[in-house]
Amino acid sequence: MIGLDTNVVVRYLTRDDEAQWQKAVEIINQSESCFICNVVLCEIVWVLKGKPYKYSSAEIMRTLELILQSPKFEFENKSVIYQAINLTKQGTADFADYLIGAINHYHGCIHTVTFDRKLKSAKRFEVLE
Repeated sequence: MIGLDTNVVVRYLTRDDEAQWQKAVEIINQSESCFICNVVLCEIVWVLKGKPYKYSSAEIMRTLELILQSPKFEFENKSVIYQAINLTKQGTADFADYLIGAINHYHGCIHTVTFDRKLKSAKRFEVLE
């Protein structure tokens, strides 16, 4: 198994640089499996939302779901990531916020304390005033 950095996954997904895309495809195809950590997932969302890509949140969440379904990729905890994707689709906060909350809940936290008002109505979050 190899670990993938954000820039390799972004090249793989966007094909915005043909030479780098070919290298990304080659290394991914040659590997038995590829590990994508939670930090990389958060960075992928951040990169695809920004310039020059400007993907919608719905497009990004669908892309993450497709990556999760691929047998080629391994993750820290698929069920936690799926929870974060579903919460992102329903809520107003960022994927990273929901992923933090899902990870914290998985590890036994009653709630996640934050100052982020976008999470005021989210389950398992306590927003400090």
